[in-house]
Order: sequence, then C-alpha cells, then structure tokens
Amino acid sequence: MRIASVQEAVARIPDGATVAVDGFTLMGVAEAIYEGIENTFRETGHPRDLVIVHAAGQSNRKIGFEHFAVEGLAKRIVGSHWGLMPRMSAFLGEGLAEAVCLPQGQLATLYRAIAAGRPGNLTRIGLGTFVDPRIEGGKVNQPARDHAPDYVAIQIVDGKEFMFYRSFKIDVGIFRASEVDPDGNCSMDEEAVMLDGLAIAEAAHNSDGIVICQAKKLVARGAIAPRHVAVPAALVDLVVKAPDPERQHRQTDGTFFDEIYISPSTGAELPRAEFSTRLAIGRRAIRYLHQGDIVNIGTGIPGDSVGPALAEARLSDKITLTVESGVYGGVPAGRVDFGITAHPTAIIPHASQFDFYNGGGLDATFMGAGQVDREGNVNVSRLGGRIIGAGGFIDITQSARLVCFCFTLEGSHEKFVNRVDQLTFSAEQARKNNQEVLYVTERAVFRLESDGLALIEIAPGLEIKDVLGQVPFPVKAHEPIAQMPEDIFRPTVAPFDLPPRPAAKIGVLKGR
Repeated sequence: MRIASVQEAVARIPDGATVAVDGFTLMGVAEAIYEGIENTFRETGHPRDLVIVHAAGQSNRKIGFEHFAVEGLAKRIVGSHWGLMPRMSAFLGEGLAEAVCLPQGQLATLYRAIAAGRPGNLTRIGLGTFVDPRIEGGKVNQPARDHAPDYVAIQIVDGKEFMFYRSFKIDVGIFRASEVDPDGNCSMDEEAVMLDGLAIAEAAHNSDGIVICQAKKLVARGAIAPRHVAVPAALVDLVVKAPDPERQHRQTDGTFFDEIYISPSTGAELPRAEFSTRLAIGRRAIRYLHQGDIVNIGTGIPGDSVGPALAEARLSDKITLTVESGVYGGVPAGRVDFGITAHPTAIIPHASQFDFYNGGGLDATFMGAGQVDREGNVNVSRLGGRIIGAGGFIDITQSARLVCFCFTLEGSHEKFVNRVDQLTFSAEQARKNNQEVLYVTERAVFRLESDGLALIEIAPGLEIKDVLGQVPFPVKAHEPIAQMPEDIFRPTVAPFDLPPRPAAKIGVLKGR
C-alpha cells in the first residue's frame, strides 16, 4: 500500500477498465476520487471508455456518481438506480453510454461471487421483470441492447426456473474508509453504513486489479483494533486522503458527522412528524403489521412516513425496521439521506442484508409505486421516458411475505394505467410466490387477487365511484366497502398495539 494523491490514483485507472464503486445515496461515496476522475478526463481525455459498476444509487442530485455523466468517460454503466442523478439519467436516456440495470442485491452479492471465483449468482430474483432475459435482460437503452453483453440468463435446476447473474472481471475497485493506518488497514467506524467495500476490494484484488481507498483520516499504526478493520491492508493498493473531507467525505449529504447515525438510542423522544397526506398513507400501511415483524422500507413515501408513523404510535420497539443498506432499527432518514436511521441498533454489510432479504427473511416491505396496471404490475424504473432504475425494489418485492405499495393519487402523473411502461414488479410472479400484495393510497386501499385488483377500503366521506373514477380499467369492489380508519387523517394519533404474529405467517416463502 502507498499513499497517493487524487491525480496519482486516477492515473492508475486504465482506459476501458471495469471499475466497481461503492456508495448509497451520498453515504460511502469516494467523492474526491470521483471528482478527480471527471476532472482528469476533461483535461486529458483519460481514463476513457470505462465500464462503471455500482450496486446502489450514489448521488444527492448534484455530485457523487453524477461526475461520470460525461460523454467518452463511460462506455457502459451497470447499476441499479439513477433516481437521484438527473444528469446521469438523462445521459443514459440519450444513449451516451450503454445502460444495464440489474437488481441492487444481485450486484452487491455478485461482488462476493467474483471474489470467490464463482461463475455468478443463481436466484429466482428478477423472474418476470424487465431484468428477465426473455423481456429486456436489464438492457434499458438502445446502445445496451446493441452492444452490451448478456449479464443474465435463465437456467433450469430441478425443473425450476432460475435467473443466473454472470460474474465478470473487476479491474479497479474504489471504496472509502473513515480511518486508514500506515499499513493500509481500513476502519469504517464513522461511516453511517458498511456497504460493499470489503467485497469490492476482494473482487478487484482476485481479478488482478487495483484497489483504491479514499480515507477521511490517516491514523497511527495500531490505532485501529483488529476487530474494527473493515478492509485489511493486504487488499489495498492505494490510499487517497480526501483533500477536503468536509465536502468530499461527508457522513451523509445532510451532515459531515453526527453520532446519532452510528449510536444506539439514549431514550430521548424524537420529534413528531407533522401531519401530511404522506404521513396518512404511512399510518394506514403500518396497521397491516404484526408484533415481531421484520420490515423493510423503500425510498419516497415509505421512507418518509413509515418510520415516523411507527414512532408516533409508540410501535418502533414492536417490530424490527430495516433498510437495504444494512441498517436495523432506529428512525429512518428520508429523501437524499435515505439509507440511514437515527439511533440504529445494528449496521451490517450491504450484501449480508440482501442475503437475508432474498432468502425470505422479511415479513413485510413498504414500497412506492410510479404506475400500477390492470394486472397489478408495478413500474418504478422508467417513468415519463426517464431511465430511473429499480434499486433494491426487485430483490425486496419478490421476497417479502407482505408487499405494501404506498403512493398518492395526487399529482400530475396518472398512477393507474392500462399497461405499465416497464415491468418492475410482476403480479404473476407474486401469485406464484404466495405473497400478499396491497396498494395503499390516501383515498383507498386495493389488494391483489387471483383475477387482478380489488378495492377493499375507501377514505371517510368518499364513495366507490369517487375512487374508481380515477382508474382507467375495471376494478371489482368488495361491498359493503370498508372504511379506512378515520384517525389516520387527524393531526395526531393515539398509541395503539399491533396484533400478535400468527403462526401461519412463518415460512410462507420458504422453499421457493
């Protein structure tokens, strides 16, 4: 290992290299190195034609992965989500680089397969969605369809269909650490999430590539206890100290460093959320939970409302709340700081979280929805022609026992459509998986049944025609129609208890 400047590290990245980078929103992002890659390319034309791989979205709409949206710098982007990247999303939409979208959890776990020399991942995640090679194969723009290799295939094992995600060589791995000692041992003690640093370093090292770590601080030999070494020195080739940590190595977009995101609760009560339509949706959604449930929340309305709704009802300790970044417990942050929680109870590696999710460990997930069609399919990955990507949506919605889509019918875009623009959630696959699927809005609740959507609840003061008039296809209604709880629309709600966990819930998805 040696200490290098940003420019020296970037000079080690060859043209045409496959580069794996770590991060989640702006957490874990090696901003100094990303910035250096863009600046060096603009000045010299190198490194160019890179294949850049990222498991999670990495931006705050301004920096991070947005540095790579420069024509000629990237030949291909292989990632999961570009929702917080307006320049990159437009860049891929205009066909200025090949765009391959794969599920976040499959990319995170694929790093470990590459490190271990395995040919890839075999899983049922992705079947029936746009990632399925019989539909789009994850190739989401024309250059990818014309030139990108096939990253996925269908394989039959014991008479059952599986998705096979192929391994590939990683020439350069880039991650960041809070502290690095003179030997190159890396600690992530001040990072809000652990993510994929170790897996990326192992994968690049075992691909005969180079590993670059951005350091927030350089510390003395022995300052990092062995159990706190997240990536050992033997895997690290270059260490770059961030020249401006306040700007280039922030714990989150919103803060340089705050103990609240890495420390357990002190028992202090967190501020209550202000009432909004979004909060009303979260309040309704959480009442489908049971005591002891292990729950995931997605970005958007779920990320902004489910945690606060649980906190105000004094239910945070009755369920286990998780985020796919690897965080357990606490009250989730929303918007561009999605992925962390205030006062978490545990922070584990990104891929380990998805192992648990993909294996059926989740009792429930709360996700947003961009479009819902007559079959109950959902699109969140291509909206208004914009390439957004799926993030961890496919992994999570294909493995949770209860899938609860939370979205508002307000807004300029129609949520119910005859046919979704892209198949991110397959209703047919959900039925095969025996999953319970709900669609919760501020006006009504729908359920996925064997023959499509059914209206099961409406808001107080509304009639069935008031709701179905906003749906451009026939939907059956269970009459007499139930009413959504009145108190979810009030400024505050009283604490309440969740029902006990029924034995029938246990193991619904096991053995798929």
